[in-house]
Amino acid sequence: MRTDQETAMLSAIVRHGGLSAAARHLGLSVSVVADRLAGLEKRLGVRLIARTTRRQSLTEAGKLYLAEMEPILAAINAVEARVRDLSSVPQGTLRISAPLPVGRRWIAPFVGQFATRYPDIRLQLLLEDRYVDIVGEGFDVAIRGGPAVESEFSGRYLFSTRRVVVASPDYVARHGAPTRPEDLAAHTCLVFNGGGHFHADWRFGRGEAEQMVRVSARLATTNSELPVVWAAAGLGLTQKSLWEVQPQLDDGRLVTVLDAFEPDPASFFAIHPVSRTQSRLLSLFVGELSAYLRENLPA
Repeated sequence: MRTDQETAMLSAIVRHGGLSAAARHLGLSVSVVADRLAGLEKRLGVRLIARTTRRQSLTEAGKLYLAEMEPILAAINAVEARVRDLSSVPQGTLRISAPLPVGRRWIAPFVGQFATRYPDIRLQLLLEDRYVDIVGEGFDVAIRGGPAVESEFSGRYLFSTRRVVVASPDYVARHGAPTRPEDLAAHTCLVFNGGGHFHADWRFGRGEAEQMVRVSARLATTNSELPVVWAAAGLGLTQKSLWEVQPQLDDGRLVTVLDAFEPDPASFFAIHPVSRTQSRLLSLFVGELSAYLRENLPA
């Protein structure tokens, strides 16, 4: 078994909390993972995993092994990617992560077109409303919203989108419209929260007037699309990107409130490990994605 595969297996055991979960993640049987771990430990002559009835965790030797090996393998993978990029025909594999609404609306159609143009490139697209562990889960690029790119990653700006608070006309007729962000405490808020909490932080105002308001919710979800459905059903207010609610605004199912306190637009980036920065394949993908979004995003 190759050293990089052994390292990935050991990392998966720790990250997923046990051999069974790691086996499911890697698409292997538990017995195969157990045998490979035993073989690695035998070859090194040390125990890498401290086994208990409830969870497997790294021994000191295991921590040292992963800490030393992961950066080395990341560098090797980066070199191999650059060497493969010397081919005149773009080829290789890209793993991409994107949030559900953006992914369905724009990333998935683009990936389909990209795959058609470059038949020697394999692409895997994960659409989930969570921040993936880009390095730990082996992604080449993640599409993320945020004020900036984390310092340990490289990123390319893709687009910005307005953020608005919306409710149904029926809800506004029954409960009135909030006139200040502080009024949200007296309203039913509908929130997306990836951590499963009954609250979310909504931004309001621009520049020096910017403020963050934590709203409590009676309805919360880990699916970013559900608050729009609930708001259109008259169940409360939610803050979303304008393009996510534009169809409902156009047909009158939703109206905006708190327009005077609209925050600065939210930005989206294509984020990738620094080790992939020189990858021709990644540059090709991100460059064409950026051009596609410029052409297809609404003004």
